[in-house]
Amino acid sequence: MNTNGFQKMGWVVAAALAGIMLGSGFQGSAEKTGIVDLSRIVEQSDFGKQNQTTFNSMKAAREGLLEFIDQYRILTNEQAQRLKDLMLKDKATPQDQAEIDRIKGEVTLADKRSKEMSTKTNLTPEERTLMSEYATRSQNMEATAQRWFREFTTDLQAWADKQKLSSVERARAAIQEVAKAQGFTIVFEVGVAPYGANDLSDAALKAMNAKK
Repeated sequence: MNTNGFQKMGWVVAAALAGIMLGSGFQGSAEKTGIVDLSRIVEQSDFGKQNQTTFNSMKAAREGLLEFIDQYRILTNEQAQRLKDLMLKDKATPQDQAEIDRIKGEVTLADKRSKEMSTKTNLTPEERTLMSEYATRSQNMEATAQRWFREFTTDLQAWADKQKLSSVERARAAIQEVAKAQGFTIVFEVGVAPYGANDLSDAALKAMNAKK
C-alpha cells in the first residue's frame, strides 16, 4: 500500500489574506501603517508549536499502525481493530502498551508460521486450511488498510483545518491588540506589502504567547 501522500502531510498554515489585516477605526488626519507576517506568528507561537507537536504525534501513530499492517497482513479483523483502538489513544497506559506488544507478538508468530508453511511441499489438511485462512486475512487487511488510510487522511486534515482557524483567530487578536496599543490605523499582511515598514510580527507573537 502506497502511503507517501499520507506521510508527507503536515500542519501547514495557509494565511491567504486579501489586503488589509486590520483597520483600527482610529480617527485622524494621518494614517500609521504597519505589516505583519501572519504565517510566522502562527507557526512560531507556543500555540502553533504545540499544534505541530500534537499533529506529528497523531500522524506517527497512524503511520505506525498502517506500516505494521502492511508488513504483517495476516492479522485478524479483531486484532487489527484492537490495535487501532490502542495505538490511536491520546494517552496510552502501560497496560495498553503491554496489550499492543502482546497482539503484535501473536501476529509476528503467525507470520513466521505462515512463511515456514509456504516452504513445505507436503502440507497437512490442517495446514492447508490455515494457509487458506491466512490468505483471506491478507486480502481483508489490504482492504482495511486502504480504508483506514483514507479515514486517517480525512481526520488529520479536518483536525489541522480546525486548529488553523483557531490559530489565525488568536494571531489576529494579538495583532489588533498591538496595533491599537501603538496607534496603527492599518496593518497589512506581509504578502500584500512585502516592502512595508513597521513590522509588528515580533510584538504580535509576544502578545499571542502571553495569552495562555
